[in-house]
Amino acid sequence: MAKTRITLDDIYRHTQVREISLSRDGSRAAFILDAPRRLDDDHIRNLYLLNLGGPGEPHRLTRGAFRDAQPRFSSDGRYLAFLSNRPDEWEVASITPVSGTGEADKPAADEKEEPKAQVWVLDLRDGGEPRQLSRRPEGVESFSWSPDGTRIVIESRDPSDEQQAYLKSLRDKKKPGPFVLTRVQHKADGAGFLDDVPHHLFAVNVVDRSETRLTAGKASETAPVWSPGGDAILFSSNRTGDPDQNGRTDLWLVHPDTRAVRRLTRGDVNAAGAVFSPDGSQVAFMAGREPENSYVVQHVMAMDVADALLVDDFESAIGQGWTEIGGVVPDDPGLDPIQNARVYPIAADRTPARILTEGMRGPAVQLTWPEPERLIAMAGHEGQWRLCAVNPDGRWILEEPATRLYSVSGFDAAGGRVVAVMDSPQSGQEIYRIDHANPAVRISQLEKAWLTDRNLADVRVIRYLDHDGVDVEALVTLPPEFRPGEDPPAPLLVMIHGGPMSFDAPGFDFDAQYFAGLGYVILQVNYRGSISYGEDFCRSIQGRWGPMEHDDVMCGVDEVIKLGWADPDRLYCTGFSQGGIMTNWAVGHTDRFRAAVSEHGMWNYEAAFGSDDCHSWWQDDLGVPWQNKDLYRQISPMSGVDQIRTPVLITAGEIDWRCPLDQAEQLYVALKKRGVETALVVYPGEHHAITRPTRAIDRLTRLRDWLHSHGGLDDAAAAATAPSAKDAGPA
Repeated sequence: MAKTRITLDDIYRHTQVREISLSRDGSRAAFILDAPRRLDDDHIRNLYLLNLGGPGEPHRLTRGAFRDAQPRFSSDGRYLAFLSNRPDEWEVASITPVSGTGEADKPAADEKEEPKAQVWVLDLRDGGEPRQLSRRPEGVESFSWSPDGTRIVIESRDPSDEQQAYLKSLRDKKKPGPFVLTRVQHKADGAGFLDDVPHHLFAVNVVDRSETRLTAGKASETAPVWSPGGDAILFSSNRTGDPDQNGRTDLWLVHPDTRAVRRLTRGDVNAAGAVFSPDGSQVAFMAGREPENSYVVQHVMAMDVADALLVDDFESAIGQGWTEIGGVVPDDPGLDPIQNARVYPIAADRTPARILTEGMRGPAVQLTWPEPERLIAMAGHEGQWRLCAVNPDGRWILEEPATRLYSVSGFDAAGGRVVAVMDSPQSGQEIYRIDHANPAVRISQLEKAWLTDRNLADVRVIRYLDHDGVDVEALVTLPPEFRPGEDPPAPLLVMIHGGPMSFDAPGFDFDAQYFAGLGYVILQVNYRGSISYGEDFCRSIQGRWGPMEHDDVMCGVDEVIKLGWADPDRLYCTGFSQGGIMTNWAVGHTDRFRAAVSEHGMWNYEAAFGSDDCHSWWQDDLGVPWQNKDLYRQISPMSGVDQIRTPVLITAGEIDWRCPLDQAEQLYVALKKRGVETALVVYPGEHHAITRPTRAIDRLTRLRDWLHSHGGLDDAAAAATAPSAKDAGPA
């Protein structure tokens, strides 16, 4: 049967692995598979089990319209715990027990809320339905098994009586109360307006499900990890008293029986992803040298548990360990308004930690410590996510993937084995087994069934110099069956990545494959500011967004034209988030594009301060706008408004609080007032990301039609080549 190109209907076939976890002996892997559903226009996340000892397809463990997450094996491998928002076993989900009774006031059916995530556990030996372990009214955020499998520690929001009454008023569907906001970080995209309810830790008995409080107070404790010996629980907490205005998340230890607390890090780092060494004597974590600076490399660090300091009164230990907390910007900017606004805590001591990945080009974003002399991290390097083996003495080496056109998207390690999710343009996400130093072996076929029948585009990596002589890398996706050097140049679609501290890694990119299938050459530039190319490359744009990234993109355009792949008279541009920002910048600084699509971007940085959820980022990069108004305007895309002639389609989410709707509206009205062809598409109820499959299809359809209306390619063959709807993705 002849292969067909990617069509929009294939969105319902495309699945993604979200998380993967290994049993301690390395014999089995559990993972979460994200699958779209056509009839309900949503995504479900269910749990699968894969035997790593031999051939065989993954076994589906859970079904239904739930969002399962965080699969974790007990130490003996018999039990598999996970988070899920499935209905409560006691049918009292999200209800606060009446004080002293253990019972609950049951609401009317129309007042019930969607169940919150709780911990559930499957018996992998005897089978049966999952059993609910936790019943926290506000749900569970994260959890960890005790090494003997008798308890779990959970992280949960823990409102006081007053806070509970406030939450109840907000959730009254007939007469909701007002939001009362007191935090600086008063909103977050996808979460909405934020309250001050703290997260605390609780130990839950696996047999009788009884609960013991471990922490309390006004600050939050998060991300618990039980020690290998069972005598301590590692957790994270920012106890500056002003966590919204700094990045000082420290590591702490609590004894699960006595509640005694010890402090590991000293307030000079922003620690994340902490893990114990196998013998429990050390802790490794990820952090950068400058806690509030997102442009610096996030390294793997380690310290001895013996260096932890006993805390006398942990609940009241807020603001201790710093000579200054900072937070309030002085009114007098002096000579440097940016430095004036960097009012961060000053630690009284230094964390006795060792940097284990000195010289690493990109950030570590995931970490395990499966063997005494070997940590494994997932790290960005030269436009790829790769596994990195790290020795506790500070030696490290990059490992899988061995080829350039693959990238790791998740992993776990145990029992002398690594299991990794690797992505490639031709195969999509698949699971690989890596035994010791042996090459990776593919052990799943999650995407093969439908990708085998598709005529996929070829992806290549190019390098070139920008006008400053900087070496820049980009991915180029060529149309299926395009013959470089023989076929005439094709229309070029530049797709600019978000971030900017991100990068385009090789993998199955649905959008790029779809537009390449129409006949476009796709250019994705890892411009200056992209991570994984060294700290200097990333930091070069700090406080100077716009010109350098734009130059890197346009030099990439010139390069693919010089190669004979792209038609210089048919150039188009699009981008999402930071890519939308750079699209807005591009049309104000060049007239080479026939048309552009700006998706969920920004236009006026001064107006964004306080209305988006990134005030701390703006403050660290540019200072505050009332002290540095000229720079805010100078680097905003709106600075080029009077030069825009390119037709621009603008898209936005109605409740996007990362790049708020009013940014798109300002751009739209400005173009209308100047007579530039434009249209604004607002997706109701959507945040920064598009979540529903029908919206994803609508988005790509509008983008395609906008480009086609300005000389681009159409989708006339879609109806003739699209597969039937009956073989759509999981129900």
